[in-house]
Amino acid sequence: MLASSFLAAALLSSTTAQAGGIGLLGTAGIHGDRVYYYKENSIGEFEQQAPLDQINPNLGGGIELVIGDKDYTINGTFRFYFLQDAPLQAPESGCDGETICNIRTTARDIGMIDAGLHFGILGEPERLQLVIIGMIGAGFMTLDNPEFIQTQVGVGGTYTIARHVQFHAEAVGGARYRKSFGPAVTGSAGVRYLFD
Repeated sequence: MLASSFLAAALLSSTTAQAGGIGLLGTAGIHGDRVYYYKENSIGEFEQQAPLDQINPNLGGGIELVIGDKDYTINGTFRFYFLQDAPLQAPESGCDGETICNIRTTARDIGMIDAGLHFGILGEPERLQLVIIGMIGAGFMTLDNPEFIQTQVGVGGTYTIARHVQFHAEAVGGARYRKSFGPAVTGSAGVRYLFD
Protein backbone atom coordinates (compact mmCIF):
# COMPACT_ATOMS: atom_id res chain seq x y z
CA MET A 1 0.00 0.00 0.00
CA LEU A 2 2.80 2.40 0.90
CA ALA A 3 4.65 1.66 -2.35
CA SER A 4 1.45 2.33 -4.32
CA SER A 5 1.04 5.70 -2.58
CA PHE A 6 4.62 6.72 -3.43
CA LEU A 7 4.15 5.62 -7.05
CA ALA A 8 0.88 7.56 -7.36
CA ALA A 9 2.48 10.65 -5.80
CA ALA A 10 5.43 10.45 -8.20
CA LEU A 11 3.20 10.04 -11.26
CA LEU A 12 0.75 12.77 -10.30
CA SER A 13 3.22 15.42 -9.18
CA SER A 14 3.75 18.07 -11.81
CA THR A 15 7.07 19.48 -12.85
CA THR A 16 7.88 22.36 -15.13
CA ALA A 17 9.07 21.33 -18.58
CA GLN A 18 12.36 23.01 -19.40
CA ALA A 19 13.28 21.25 -22.65
CA GLY A 20 11.98 21.32 -26.19
CA GLY A 21 10.98 24.13 -28.48
CA ILE A 22 8.56 25.51 -31.02
CA GLY A 23 9.20 26.79 -34.52
CA LEU A 24 8.01 27.81 -37.95
CA LEU A 25 8.53 25.53 -40.93
CA GLY A 26 8.40 25.90 -44.72
CA THR A 27 8.48 22.95 -47.10
CA ALA A 28 8.60 22.35 -50.86
CA GLY A 29 9.08 19.28 -52.97
CA ILE A 30 7.79 16.89 -55.59
CA HIS A 31 5.68 13.76 -55.30
CA GLY A 32 4.21 11.05 -57.50
CA ASP A 33 0.53 11.13 -58.49
CA ARG A 34 -1.42 8.45 -60.34
CA VAL A 35 -3.86 9.71 -63.02
CA TYR A 36 -6.68 7.55 -64.39
CA TYR A 37 -8.31 8.08 -67.77
CA TYR A 38 -10.77 6.25 -70.01
CA LYS A 39 -10.95 5.86 -73.80
CA GLU A 40 -13.93 5.07 -75.96
CA ASN A 41 -13.68 1.73 -77.75
CA SER A 42 -15.14 0.75 -81.15
CA ILE A 43 -18.60 -0.01 -79.76
CA GLY A 44 -18.94 3.25 -77.82
CA GLU A 45 -18.03 2.01 -74.33
CA PHE A 46 -15.36 3.67 -72.21
CA GLU A 47 -12.54 1.43 -71.01
CA GLN A 48 -10.01 2.32 -68.34
CA GLN A 49 -6.53 2.74 -69.75
CA ALA A 50 -3.33 2.03 -67.87
CA PRO A 51 -2.92 4.74 -65.22
CA LEU A 52 -0.32 7.41 -65.82
CA ASP A 53 2.22 8.21 -63.12
CA GLN A 54 3.14 11.88 -62.84
CA ILE A 55 5.59 13.88 -60.77
CA ASN A 56 4.01 17.11 -59.47
CA PRO A 57 5.21 19.87 -57.12
CA ASN A 58 3.93 20.76 -53.64
CA LEU A 59 4.44 23.62 -51.21
CA GLY A 60 3.55 24.13 -47.55
CA GLY A 61 4.15 25.70 -44.17
CA GLY A 62 3.24 25.33 -40.52
CA ILE A 63 4.54 24.84 -36.99
CA GLU A 64 6.95 22.39 -35.41
CA LEU A 65 7.29 21.16 -31.83
CA VAL A 66 10.66 19.87 -30.63
CA ILE A 67 10.84 17.34 -27.80
CA GLY A 68 14.12 17.00 -25.94
CA ASP A 69 16.97 19.04 -24.53
CA LYS A 70 18.87 21.17 -27.04
CA ASP A 71 22.15 19.67 -25.82
CA TYR A 72 21.07 16.14 -26.81
CA THR A 73 22.01 14.62 -30.15
CA ILE A 74 18.60 12.87 -30.42
CA ASN A 75 15.40 14.93 -30.44
CA GLY A 76 11.79 14.22 -31.27
CA THR A 77 9.84 16.36 -33.71
CA PHE A 78 6.13 16.87 -34.31
CA ARG A 79 5.06 18.92 -37.33
CA PHE A 80 1.62 20.32 -38.07
CA TYR A 81 1.36 22.06 -41.44
CA PHE A 82 -0.72 22.69 -44.52
CA LEU A 83 0.52 21.34 -47.83
CA GLN A 84 -0.73 22.31 -51.28
CA ASP A 85 -0.39 19.79 -54.12
CA ALA A 86 -0.28 21.20 -57.65
CA PRO A 87 -3.06 20.33 -60.14
CA LEU A 88 -2.72 17.11 -62.13
CA GLN A 89 -1.72 17.15 -65.81
CA ALA A 90 -3.87 15.75 -68.60
CA PRO A 91 -2.43 12.90 -70.73
CA GLU A 92 -0.38 13.96 -73.75
CA SER A 93 -3.19 12.82 -76.03
CA GLY A 94 -5.46 15.35 -74.33
CA CYS A 95 -8.97 15.00 -72.94
CA ASP A 96 -11.43 15.15 -75.82
CA GLY A 97 -14.60 13.29 -76.78
CA GLU A 98 -12.77 9.96 -77.09
CA THR A 99 -10.74 10.33 -73.87
CA ILE A 100 -12.31 11.06 -70.49
CA CYS A 101 -9.84 12.15 -67.85
CA ASN A 102 -10.43 11.75 -64.14
CA ILE A 103 -8.03 14.50 -63.06
CA ARG A 104 -8.03 17.26 -60.49
CA THR A 105 -7.62 20.61 -62.26
CA THR A 106 -7.15 22.75 -59.14
CA ALA A 107 -4.58 22.71 -56.35
CA ARG A 108 -5.37 20.46 -53.37
CA ASP A 109 -5.00 21.72 -49.78
CA ILE A 110 -3.99 19.06 -47.25
CA GLY A 111 -3.59 19.22 -43.48
CA MET A 112 -0.47 17.26 -42.51
CA ILE A 113 0.96 15.81 -39.32
CA ASP A 114 4.44 14.24 -39.03
CA ALA A 115 6.31 12.71 -36.11
CA GLY A 116 9.92 11.64 -36.09
CA LEU A 117 13.44 11.75 -34.71
CA HIS A 118 16.58 13.74 -35.51
CA PHE A 119 19.86 11.94 -34.80
CA GLY A 120 22.97 14.11 -34.60
CA ILE A 121 25.89 12.41 -36.33
CA LEU A 122 28.51 15.15 -36.67
CA GLY A 123 29.13 18.42 -34.88
CA GLU A 124 27.84 19.96 -31.68
CA PRO A 125 24.12 20.34 -30.89
CA GLU A 126 24.76 23.83 -29.41
CA ARG A 127 26.33 25.16 -32.65
CA LEU A 128 26.48 23.43 -36.04
CA GLN A 129 25.31 19.84 -36.42
CA LEU A 130 24.67 17.34 -39.22
CA VAL A 131 21.60 15.18 -38.53
CA ILE A 132 19.84 12.11 -39.92
CA ILE A 133 16.05 12.40 -39.97
CA GLY A 134 13.34 9.76 -39.93
CA MET A 135 9.65 10.70 -39.97
CA ILE A 136 6.24 9.15 -40.50
CA GLY A 137 3.09 11.13 -41.07
CA ALA A 138 -0.26 11.49 -42.73
CA GLY A 139 -2.23 13.81 -44.94
CA PHE A 140 -5.35 13.56 -42.82
CA MET A 141 -7.36 16.72 -43.42
CA THR A 142 -8.66 17.14 -46.97
CA LEU A 143 -11.80 18.35 -48.71
CA ASP A 144 -12.03 15.57 -51.31
CA ASN A 145 -10.90 12.58 -49.14
CA PRO A 146 -7.54 11.57 -50.68
CA GLU A 147 -5.93 10.89 -47.28
CA PHE A 148 -2.53 9.21 -47.36
CA ILE A 149 0.36 8.17 -45.14
CA GLN A 150 3.97 9.08 -45.82
CA THR A 151 7.43 8.11 -44.67
CA GLN A 152 10.54 10.24 -44.97
CA VAL A 153 14.26 9.64 -44.39
CA GLY A 154 17.04 12.08 -45.10
CA VAL A 155 19.79 14.40 -43.88
CA GLY A 156 19.81 17.91 -42.56
CA GLY A 157 21.61 20.45 -40.50
CA THR A 158 20.98 22.67 -37.51
CA TYR A 159 22.72 25.90 -36.61
CA THR A 160 22.16 27.49 -33.21
CA ILE A 161 22.91 31.20 -33.48
CA ALA A 162 21.90 32.21 -29.96
CA ARG A 163 21.07 30.36 -26.78
CA HIS A 164 17.43 29.92 -27.78
CA VAL A 165 17.35 30.38 -31.59
CA GLN A 166 18.11 27.57 -34.03
CA PHE A 167 17.89 27.42 -37.83
CA HIS A 168 17.41 24.07 -39.54
CA ALA A 169 17.19 22.67 -43.07
CA GLU A 170 16.56 19.15 -44.34
CA ALA A 171 16.38 17.19 -47.57
CA VAL A 172 14.38 13.96 -47.36
CA GLY A 173 13.18 11.25 -49.68
CA GLY A 174 10.34 8.88 -49.06
CA ALA A 175 7.00 7.63 -50.21
CA ARG A 176 3.31 8.44 -50.03
CA TYR A 177 0.80 5.62 -49.86
CA ARG A 178 -2.83 5.84 -50.96
CA LYS A 179 -3.91 2.71 -52.86
CA SER A 180 -0.37 2.58 -54.27
CA PHE A 181 3.07 3.90 -53.40
CA GLY A 182 4.34 7.11 -54.95
CA PRO A 183 7.78 8.68 -54.53
CA ALA A 184 8.28 11.96 -52.70
CA VAL A 185 11.29 14.25 -52.32
CA THR A 186 11.01 17.22 -49.98
CA GLY A 187 13.16 20.06 -48.72
CA SER A 188 12.24 21.99 -45.60
CA ALA A 189 13.71 24.83 -43.59
CA GLY A 190 12.71 26.84 -40.58
CA VAL A 191 13.58 28.52 -37.33
CA ARG A 192 13.02 27.20 -33.80
CA TYR A 193 12.82 28.83 -30.40
CA LEU A 194 14.34 26.44 -27.85
CA PHE A 195 13.05 26.61 -24.25
CA ASP A 196 16.10 25.34 -22.35
